[in-house]
Amino acid sequence: MRNVILLVLSLFPNFLKPYLYKMFGYSIGKGTKIGFFSIISGEKKVNIGKHCTIGHFTVIKGKELVIGDHSEISSFTVVLVPKLTIGNDTKISSCVIVRSGHISKYSELIVDDLVHIFPFVLIDCSRKVHIMDEAGIGPKCNIYTHAAYKSVLEGYPVTYGDVQIGKRVELTYSVFVSPGISIGDDAICAYGAYVNKDIPAGVLAAGMPAITKRTQDQIRSTINSLEAKSILEGIIGEFTGNTLLGKTNESVQVELCVGQDVMVSKSGVIYLLYDSRVVANTAKDYALFDITNKLCSNHGYNKSNFSGFRKYLSRYGIRFISKLGD
Repeated sequence: MRNVILLVLSLFPNFLKPYLYKMFGYSIGKGTKIGFFSIISGEKKVNIGKHCTIGHFTVIKGKELVIGDHSEISSFTVVLVPKLTIGNDTKISSCVIVRSGHISKYSELIVDDLVHIFPFVLIDCSRKVHIMDEAGIGPKCNIYTHAAYKSVLEGYPVTYGDVQIGKRVELTYSVFVSPGISIGDDAICAYGAYVNKDIPAGVLAAGMPAITKRTQDQIRSTINSLEAKSILEGIIGEFTGNTLLGKTNESVQVELCVGQDVMVSKSGVIYLLYDSRVVANTAKDYALFDITNKLCSNHGYNKSNFSGFRKYLSRYGIRFISKLGD
């Protein structure tokens, strides 16, 4: 009966759904949108934060479901796991499958803040999978916590193990992660890598099986303040001159502040801070992007321009946690 009611609720308009879901004891934050024919089923607990988006034709089912603020689960995605925890400003793209192939009391998915899981990813949560802050799981990657098919009584191995993907890890495209693997912070796994052993922090790993090809010192350069300023000026110039569907961003004003105390005094302006801090504020209708602290906030500024600039910065790996404006 419960499943039938949830199915019927999925057909209701978006603005009614948060109120209707409260009949099941769900907690759904302000501004959260739930798409058409999407089903959310939590047996014990469902907590969804503020300004989240659940796309159309999406199914999320488990015993305990917790989703932080400003996170998104896109259309045509299926999440079937007993315990789900998603942080803030995380995105799970369309056509992602999360399931517990061999369900157990250890089956769990934890996705921290600012994670992006791209389309056509498959995550098996027979055991716990933990994807840490700012990790990127590229298209068609597979993460498994079990390897079992042939009979153990015939001498074949049966393997189960938790998987941990570290902070700022990048799984590029079609990477396969085996059970029991830990990938260190800032590591990069190249296209088609088969990861069957732990990967150290900061390295570039590639191959079948994946081995270290480059150290962090070989793939990462040091950027000083002057270089950072030049890079950011270039990004701002590209953004304001970019044309999308016949519309330019020339009217968008961006104030770049590098290594200084900032007086926010201009209205209708985006303030982009690098190694800077706000010491006074007299403006209205402005946006603030603090690169050093990875925070952004919108204070009455144009929502479309705010979102567009934020997405443009993400092209260069510059990402932010949403902070509510004043």
